[in-house]
Amino acid sequence: MSSDARTVSVHILGREYRIRSTEDGDFVREVARYVDELMRQISEKMTSGTTTQIAVLAALNVAEELFRGRRDGGGEAAPDELEARMRGMLERLDEIVDPTRKSDATESVSTPLTSR
Repeated sequence: MSSDARTVSVHILGREYRIRSTEDGDFVREVARYVDELMRQISEKMTSGTTTQIAVLAALNVAEELFRGRRDGGGEAAPDELEARMRGMLERLDEIVDPTRKSDATESVSTPLTSR
């Protein structure tokens, strides 16, 4: 991560996360609001489910949007690049929602939001 990265506090499903990114804080908060809203919509439709299940479904929804956008004329990325980026995001997602991690309600994570 670049030395000009800054930490932005966001809330997703009632939990605070400190996101370290070189992107503008407003952009990071906008992305977090999008993820929060998507996860809330999914959790309202599920009769039961863990945060991990909700997060995986949200990740799949975002990946579908990305792939449809690229298929329908958006920017193209090499399949290997997409796979590597998705694996990285899923690994970070696993680290965030893994219930065996520390139990306090605040997590610090780095984000791939630096590639824009």
